[in-house]
Amino acid sequence: MSNSGVFHLRLRDIEIQAERLLDSSLNSRSFVVISSHNPQGIILSLSKEALSEGLKKGMKVFKAKKMSASTLMLPYNIHLYRRLYKHIYNSLCNFTPVIEPHKLGQFFLDMRGMNSIYGNDHNAGSLIIKFIKEETNLFSSIGMSGNKLVSKIITSIVPEPIYKIEAGSEAQFLAPLSPSFLPSVNIKPINKIIHFLMIKKIKEIQNISKNYDHFKVLFGNYATCLKNESRGLVTSAVKPNHLADNILVQKVLSVDSNDHSITRSVIRVLSDELALRLSKRGHIANKLILEIYYSDGHSSSSLGSLQSNDNQFIFNNCTELFKKANKRRNRVRSILVSASDFQSYAQQESLFDGGEVSSAKISKVINKIRLKHGINSIQYADILSAKKINQCLST
Repeated sequence: MSNSGVFHLRLRDIEIQAERLLDSSLNSRSFVVISSHNPQGIILSLSKEALSEGLKKGMKVFKAKKMSASTLMLPYNIHLYRRLYKHIYNSLCNFTPVIEPHKLGQFFLDMRGMNSIYGNDHNAGSLIIKFIKEETNLFSSIGMSGNKLVSKIITSIVPEPIYKIEAGSEAQFLAPLSPSFLPSVNIKPINKIIHFLMIKKIKEIQNISKNYDHFKVLFGNYATCLKNESRGLVTSAVKPNHLADNILVQKVLSVDSNDHSITRSVIRVLSDELALRLSKRGHIANKLILEIYYSDGHSSSSLGSLQSNDNQFIFNNCTELFKKANKRRNRVRSILVSASDFQSYAQQESLFDGGEVSSAKISKVINKIRLKHGINSIQYADILSAKKINQCLST
């Protein structure tokens, strides 16, 4: 079996490509996709023409309007992007049965053992890119290596539509890059040490890790993982959709706010979506991360776990994590919840109908209705109340 064959496919600026696919008049026009038309909304994605006007991601709507009055501002059309993403996923199933959806516009493909069909990795990559272009008129790029980490980094920095890192060349490829490309560096304690040591390139991490005893003193339990990442020696497998190794739900507030009722309603929406997806899988999560992103660009996070997948239990846990993480007075821009390290879960029946059992039964009924009619078919009163408050703030 070949040591390579893990592909990362990236649809660059899928929001911009999708909008132009829907409306051809946008093909040469300066436009941006925004979180909200409220002045405090932000730019989420932008065309090259808008970039040349001086606009950038994360910029406030009111500032963008002042800088470029001619730039068209479109609302974030998540339903369009998800339909397109799902269509591409179904198309990719023609090339390999092992596909892992990643973030919107990104997929991992396990193409190992496929050379007998396609000849080599480059031929396979060319066929995939050509097929997507013919099917959807979207441009994509593919990174190829022996693992997901290196393949994903390839598509984020290499301009060529197809690029491959051969086995054994991973460390050399990573050496000149910023440490921020390594997942472990985004862990707060590790990030602080990296900044304190003024490490600017991955090569410096590679050199320090040669003396593993000293490296272990610096980075503790993260040392082995960081060392392997810096050399591109990551062994996580590509997992098909039903076995994806994490569930991620996120909501961008239509208006930046630190109003308790609004943030509570957002947590309710996110926890309900997470509960529905966990219930559908029959899993609980041993690792739960809640991240808060503020209007000034800073972020905060808190770590927990889920030992049940009923709606109220997950909502209570997410609420507690939010309280732990939210130590700043700044307005909240978005909240993200990520669940991973899954474990099968079966609710045991009880002869005595206690509060926890009643809550689980209610969740089961709610999720059954939502699976049939959509997640918005049942909503809590506090969410509807928060929507009215949000509308008042927007005007």
